[in-house]
Amino acid sequence: MAHPFYFALKMAYPDSEIHFLCSESLGSFNDRLFCQKKTVLTSKAKRAEKEFFQLAKQLENESYDLAISLVASFSSSLLLFLARIPLRVGFSQSGSGLFLTDSLKWKGMASKKHKSEIYLDLLNFITGKDWKSDLPEVEKSREIKKRIVVAPGASISLRVWPYFKKLLQCLSESYPEHEILVVGAKAESSWHEVIEQLKLKNIQDWIERTNISEMIALCADSQLVIANDSGLGHLSGTLAKAPTVVLFGPGNPDYIRPLGPDVYCETPLEVPCHPCEKPYCHEKYGYQACLKSISLERVLGQASRLIPR
Repeated sequence: MAHPFYFALKMAYPDSEIHFLCSESLGSFNDRLFCQKKTVLTSKAKRAEKEFFQLAKQLENESYDLAISLVASFSSSLLLFLARIPLRVGFSQSGSGLFLTDSLKWKGMASKKHKSEIYLDLLNFITGKDWKSDLPEVEKSREIKKRIVVAPGASISLRVWPYFKKLLQCLSESYPEHEILVVGAKAESSWHEVIEQLKLKNIQDWIERTNISEMIALCADSQLVIANDSGLGHLSGTLAKAPTVVLFGPGNPDYIRPLGPDVYCETPLEVPCHPCEKPYCHEKYGYQACLKSISLERVLGQASRLIPR
């Protein structure tokens, strides 16, 4: 969702050298389109005071003119302050702007904007210009394979559509000549056993087998990707530009839908509490009423429409 910001940042400062500071999970991501150098913020540096101060000193030695933080984080603003970067701009929320020289209040879903537009607002604030949220067109050069990618995981269990096992059985039967890959990170390791129990010859277990860049490449030459409201939906729809069906439960697609040209959002039907953006579900309509209202037939119908026969 920050990609429009990155493209606009390059246009705003064409003669500047841009460096990224990212978490370990993004260490393998190919971001050379946007930056000349990347520094990884390790989990150890996040936890240990000594490593945190060492990283601040490392950043100070780069003599940066400007630091921009897209996360409304107290520790991030403190790190930039300790690095003695003269201009530090970011979002303020719950004290996160304390060590910034300039900040915008983080409004989130209350802004009535897509998250990508909120990030661009920060660049507008810095430059005094209005930048568009369009992503540039990227030509796909890969050969599309008879492959369906299914991503049953999400950051929290509340956002996991409960019918993925049945979906795999139906896809295997309806598309016997396709390879159907089940993908995910370590958090989805329970699917190893589920896939083994299904014993379907064209269902392949790719849980824990790819990094971010490999996942993008895998989705890019697939005919269809089916995912929850998750990071993988963004990797597929926005970066791989693959036909992607995203199953939205509590999340609000107007706020966080993937930006790609071939993204199809399946949303709840007649559930009054949707969208809620909550990490829990105690509503009178029943646990996961929003996701349960997205029927298996609806998702299979989208697959039938999007997969060439």
